[in-house]
Amino acid sequence: MKKVFIFLIIFSPFLLSQTQIFLQITKNLMEKADVYLIFKIEKNDFSEKMINTLLSDLKYSGFFNIEGFKITNDVERAKKEIVTQIIIIGERKQDILSIKVENRIEGEIIFENNYKLNEPRYLSHIICDDIVEKLTGKPGIAKSKILFTSDKVGKRQIYIIDYDGFNLKQITDVDYLINYPKYFERNNILYVSYEDGWPKISKIDIFSKKIETFIAKPGLNACISICRETKEIALVLSQTGNPEIFIADFEGKIKRKITNYNGIDSSPSFSPDGKYIAFVSDRNGKPQIYIMNKDGYGVKRISFVSNYCTSPLFSPDGNFIAYIYSEGSGYGLALYDLNRHKTTQISGLNCEEISWAPNSRHIVYSKIGQKQPIMIIDIFTKEIRKLVSGEFNCLSPNWFILE
Repeated sequence: MKKVFIFLIIFSPFLLSQTQIFLQITKNLMEKADVYLIFKIEKNDFSEKMINTLLSDLKYSGFFNIEGFKITNDVERAKKEIVTQIIIIGERKQDILSIKVENRIEGEIIFENNYKLNEPRYLSHIICDDIVEKLTGKPGIAKSKILFTSDKVGKRQIYIIDYDGFNLKQITDVDYLINYPKYFERNNILYVSYEDGWPKISKIDIFSKKIETFIAKPGLNACISICRETKEIALVLSQTGNPEIFIADFEGKIKRKITNYNGIDSSPSFSPDGKYIAFVSDRNGKPQIYIMNKDGYGVKRISFVSNYCTSPLFSPDGNFIAYIYSEGSGYGLALYDLNRHKTTQISGLNCEEISWAPNSRHIVYSKIGQKQPIMIIDIFTKEIRKLVSGEFNCLSPNWFILE
């Protein structure tokens, strides 16, 4: 068994007195905790789907190595045969599933909760997210979803899919070009629509499919970034001539223009607290990544890895700005660490149109190719999995948790 590293995620004397939040991980988040699952449950379609989903959820979280699982009527006997540090124990009692997470080294229960039985995949997602948040202090992603556009039916439409590749659903059915869907609030999505032959921002309800025009100024309306903390939207408009960055409210009303440059300023991304905006500008001759205060002052360049950098995105925890850079005939992913002011490059991905997971650990991207699949990368371990196959073109992913 690997050496166990104790890493405190939440710094609070009160929490220290209540429980130890630990994982077999180091500060660079490269290590994983070995975990074994034991279930006292009847073998049937429900338990098979629930356990298999939970195994995948724990693996996809990036924090765990799955050493195995067992269904048994004698939990205590099964525990004696296992040397793994962390054991997850599930026991069904009528319509309740009791879940315990045990630290074998310390001999203590570090997580315990009861769950009412419901749809097995959703139940597993809830359990995994609860375990991840309790043990790491980070939000889980098992209940999250991803928006994207695809030409699956011959014309580009917006789709939604679970983070693990299940439950693909088509949202739109229109005859005009649409792109860049972004989860907005409640059941609503914002996206770029060419319904009238020019790019405007439209809003659609995921369930009712009702479509409304949200922002439609003369010229270009594009590149939206949503800040829920301040209830503001950064976007690019060309109503004053050149493409510039503006700020709007959640009603679609334009509040102010924050850039004023003769070239191109585009692709704004709000920091989670709404105080800063990352963006792309060619003010030094080539497209590069800059940061500024949300009032447009204090502009600072942060990209120096290539003569072409684009698509900046703040991570949800505010620690990184991810962006795409050109490398030879393809594109790589760069991560600018806002605390250390250093950039890490991940080459060979041939990626474009990226989006962060809510846990600030994973990034979803469309991969350039003849048929563009959607891929997910763990930025710490560099593990990659395919979310949507390359049978059709998939673009503009947006990762979110439905409110």
